[in-house]
Amino acid sequence: MLKFLPAAAAAVTLSFTAAPAAEAAVTFSGNVANVTANNSGSGLEVQTGLYNSFNFDLDVGDNSGPIGLFTIWTNETDVAWGEDTSPRNIAVQFNFLQPDGPWSGGPVEGETFGFNFVISQGGAVTWDAPEIFTFGNGGQLKVTLNPTSFNEGWFGTTPGKKYGAVVSGNFEYVQAPMQSAVPEPATWAMMITGFGLAGATIRRRRNVLAAA
Repeated sequence: MLKFLPAAAAAVTLSFTAAPAAEAAVTFSGNVANVTANNSGSGLEVQTGLYNSFNFDLDVGDNSGPIGLFTIWTNETDVAWGEDTSPRNIAVQFNFLQPDGPWSGGPVEGETFGFNFVISQGGAVTWDAPEIFTFGNGGQLKVTLNPTSFNEGWFGTTPGKKYGAVVSGNFEYVQAPMQSAVPEPATWAMMITGFGLAGATIRRRRNVLAAA
């Protein structure tokens, strides 16, 4: 009888141990919620728009490849050295709809700046390190935004949205969330039996001590 108790205790412990989610493709969906960029004052004035939604399926370890997320451009016709070539901050916020949250992380940050090579000019955006977004119980999605140039061309001839660029991003499913395992009926039966045996053993010992 006493030998059975460790097995019952082990079943109780294992039944509540966190286990990885099943390794199946997961649907990720959401959109670019907002882009904050330098659109007035000193520095290259940048405009953004056409914030796209996205929807794709990934297995753990998979990468979505480049997905167009939003457009970026400048209306300035002259990139001035010093002022417009100095970096300015840009930040992108995401709204994830699937899988279920809660989601945390972000925004993805970077810099915009102008360049002027006497007869050609334009703007550019670069990004800081990739951002890890977490969801559920320990799930991880890595978002990497790709650098790009916009309004490239001869001096003063390519202002406006028409000469902008599309900023793309790569999404990598790094880690699946953990899920608490639900005990099966057989495990519940073993647990109840184990607790019953434990109680019987305690009562038996008390009776032996009382008789002694």
